[in-house]
Amino acid sequence: MMTKTAMVVVSKPSKVLKIIPEINNYIKNTLYILLLSENKLKSFNVENNVLEKRLGFASRYSSFVTGLYTDTLYSNLDVRVLLSSLRDPFLPDINTKKRIEVVFYDKSFNLTELKKFVTTCVKNKTSEYEIISFSDNETDESSSNLTSSQSEISYDNVVLGGTFDRLHAGHKILLSEAVLHCQKKLTIGVTDINMLKSKKLWELIEPCSIRMKNVKEFLEDVEPRLKYDVIPISDMYGPTIETPEFEMIVVSAETINGGNKINELRKERGLNPMAVHSVPLLPETNKSDDVEEDKISSSNNRLRLLGTLLKPPSPKLYLSNKPYTIGLSGGIASGKSNIAKYLGSYGAGVIYADLLAHKVYDVGTPCYKAVVEHFGESIINDDDGTINRKVLGGIVFSNKDQLEKLNSLVWPALLELVKSDIKRLEHSGFNIVVIEAAVLCQAGWDKEFHEVWTTVIPQEEAIKRLKERNNLTDEEALKRISLQPSNSEQIAIANVVFCSLWTKSYTEKQVKLAWNGLKSRLPYLFKNNNHNNNILKKSEVGTADENIIS
Repeated sequence: MMTKTAMVVVSKPSKVLKIIPEINNYIKNTLYILLLSENKLKSFNVENNVLEKRLGFASRYSSFVTGLYTDTLYSNLDVRVLLSSLRDPFLPDINTKKRIEVVFYDKSFNLTELKKFVTTCVKNKTSEYEIISFSDNETDESSSNLTSSQSEISYDNVVLGGTFDRLHAGHKILLSEAVLHCQKKLTIGVTDINMLKSKKLWELIEPCSIRMKNVKEFLEDVEPRLKYDVIPISDMYGPTIETPEFEMIVVSAETINGGNKINELRKERGLNPMAVHSVPLLPETNKSDDVEEDKISSSNNRLRLLGTLLKPPSPKLYLSNKPYTIGLSGGIASGKSNIAKYLGSYGAGVIYADLLAHKVYDVGTPCYKAVVEHFGESIINDDDGTINRKVLGGIVFSNKDQLEKLNSLVWPALLELVKSDIKRLEHSGFNIVVIEAAVLCQAGWDKEFHEVWTTVIPQEEAIKRLKERNNLTDEEALKRISLQPSNSEQIAIANVVFCSLWTKSYTEKQVKLAWNGLKSRLPYLFKNNNHNNNILKKSEVGTADENIIS
């Protein structure tokens, strides 16, 4: 049985790398790493009266901390190196935010002494926690030596900034470096919404409040004794150019010029320059595609969200008695139709709502009569009495009120046609039906389907595609885009998100990932539902049962 949270206690940094493969399959969420000397173990009850004296040398552990996060990069665990014990080797309490269920230790420790230490010093643990040793074949004594940091000086007030989207190893190193160089107060600026729009897939970045919360929670977990001020910032400088108390700024290797620029502005304002401490970037050695960056980054993490389930479907929807339906939405020129074609080739029945919408305007239908009554006979073709969609489009795309009126007439009628087509495909044997509908978000159809999948592209790319595809001017393209929901609004209702900005093969890779994910969760979703047998039937196109659900 897997445990959620564990602590590994080691006497040397090199031993952590040896234990990760051995314990990785036993831990589900969080792994705390505690470097503990044998002297500390024997004297953990020493009074804490030397803290201030030792703090100035905490930064010597920088290479150790960086190495641990680097070595555990691909362990799929939330690794947290406890800095409190590095800053004070005689710290009496280890108080983690998450409850420890298992303590792993290397065999260089005396078990009796270790048990006493865990019982007395590790405060937040389950009542039935275990203590387990791991194999230890360490022979290289030199690995216990610690390399000095580029700066072993600590400062009362340290500052840093960043996006901190979905905390990864690079963030943890940056924050840990700041902690190791700080004695009293650490200020962290977290970029707010107006600073994000130049970033790749910025619409998938977590809300600022969540990022701030995660940063503070991590810092208070690894070193609870410092004061932390986590604030939103709306420009690249934040409070750094106006706060005289700041003594050091911690930056990544790619933003060191920004740190120097801040010091120039501080000098102009009569403030003392800050020491600039640069932290190296972590190289990405597990790239799955050329689209990804060569460094560990939040951008790569967001790219890897494409095609994955971002939020579960509503239980009320997936228990309904109909084929499993996917509403496929997205902005204009975002690549919805190509994605629908991919899904059709995998075995889904596909309904193109935009094409189906032409039937809504058929002469003599109730919707036809209502549209002509409102917009007048000037929209009718003289030869056959059909509605001239180009003329109608010229009216509604230049007047938001008129567009809303047209939508109120067309959308209910179109939804009825969609539902009719879903039943037709169900009777034909399709167990998964994709409805490609540009109006899904605006029409509020997200509650009509089991899941919503959406595709997004940056606005500048949408303008470029519209100009090429529809022969529009920049102004005309922008006007059409402004009439539709934003990418953020589309994503807000989506279970799965795609982006077709890059190559066709990269888009198909996302769609295939989403399709395989859907197949794997369908049996679980319908496990206790009588509709289970129907949903797993063989599709009309001859896709084998095992290909649909496995």
